[in-house]
Amino acid sequence: MNRVLLPNLFFEEELQSTVKLGSAIARQLAGELGPLIGLLAGENPAAGSESHYPSHTRSIVVVSEDSRPDDVPSALQSVEFLTIDELAVSKGLVSQSDSESAAVWDAVPWGWSDSAVAVLQKAGLRVNAPDIDVVRLINSRQFQSQFDAAIDIFGVERLDSFGTLCRTLPEVNAAIKAACEYSQRGWVIKADLSHASRNRLLGTSSVLRSEHRAWLESRFASSESVYVEPWVERISECGLQFFVPQTGNALATIQFVGAAEMLTDDAGQYRGSIVRSTIHDAVWQPAIDHCLQIARSAAAQGYFGPLGFDCMVFRCPKHGHRWLRLSHDINGRLTMGRVALSLRKFLEPGETGIWVHAANSGLQNGNRTDEVSSGSVRIIPTSPGWIGGGAARNGTALFVSADSDRLKATCAQILGQSVKKIAASGIDRHS
Repeated sequence: MNRVLLPNLFFEEELQSTVKLGSAIARQLAGELGPLIGLLAGENPAAGSESHYPSHTRSIVVVSEDSRPDDVPSALQSVEFLTIDELAVSKGLVSQSDSESAAVWDAVPWGWSDSAVAVLQKAGLRVNAPDIDVVRLINSRQFQSQFDAAIDIFGVERLDSFGTLCRTLPEVNAAIKAACEYSQRGWVIKADLSHASRNRLLGTSSVLRSEHRAWLESRFASSESVYVEPWVERISECGLQFFVPQTGNALATIQFVGAAEMLTDDAGQYRGSIVRSTIHDAVWQPAIDHCLQIARSAAAQGYFGPLGFDCMVFRCPKHGHRWLRLSHDINGRLTMGRVALSLRKFLEPGETGIWVHAANSGLQNGNRTDEVSSGSVRIIPTSPGWIGGGAARNGTALFVSADSDRLKATCAQILGQSVKKIAASGIDRHS
């Protein structure tokens, strides 16, 4: 089986009726992150790194001509990077020369959209995608709001609606007032289709500013809804990865692929993941059970494929107790957390890995493309050094060690303000 991976990282924008190009910085970052989908090469999409495709298969990542990677690390050197036109030619040549090996081409986008289907079909690939309307529903705040529950860490108290789905300005005004009463940190308003800290508003006042109202009115004019949440102190966050098989049966076996705790900065932006063996902290088990039920609901709607959930432990503003928000994001697509789980194959028994996303100036240590050591910490580059003929500004690397203190100290030097997230993530519990 040959696998074609499409890094359409602006997937949520593609699901909207009008695709809006991201900023130049966002497009550059997407170009730098796109090749990382190649880290899934050789894996069964429904399983972890222990389940591989035969070694003779090809893994191809679709790139544009101006984002072709170079200075590729060892972790990605088994991957081919081709434009969609080059892929079409390559597939045609293979089909003519060896019909048996060309019988199956597995098309895997970051997320399914009409645009992704069109791009893959342009290369002559047959695609097997869920209904795009179903994909849009599963990724929406409307769907997520039905399952946005939180419990105190001991399971005694429960809040069934952490946020509020709003369709009018008066509803938003009431929701942000309630959010400010709950938390002095304020509120966040998220668009119906939003991800990666994009398409959102942040505020601390119960009175909306004029630019906030304009942003909201433009969405309400298009019959969109928004989701209002109180902004709380995050203690730790985790990405839970599932796979929904295509069976047409909501009771079919849905696979839990794994959990990877996340590193985030003060603005809630993703900075990396903690990679362990299949063992996860027991604190996340209620969220895993809850998200399994959501996955079954998604399957009942007709969704199949990768399904990721974000959950978090936060400090209750009222009493200071720790609470667990069972699912604050539902991603009917691949996620960076799913890619992080593919790196488990680099761990030896007793080791923990931290997959760091940072500026390349902070990541560089010795040879850029091969594994190096810094004391008791192994550093495995996972990003190309060059994109489209220029040096990549941002990159990723997996830091691995059995020494949790050295591991945290090394990553703290790179991540800076996110060090408290590393400290709060509980590395020591599994080292």
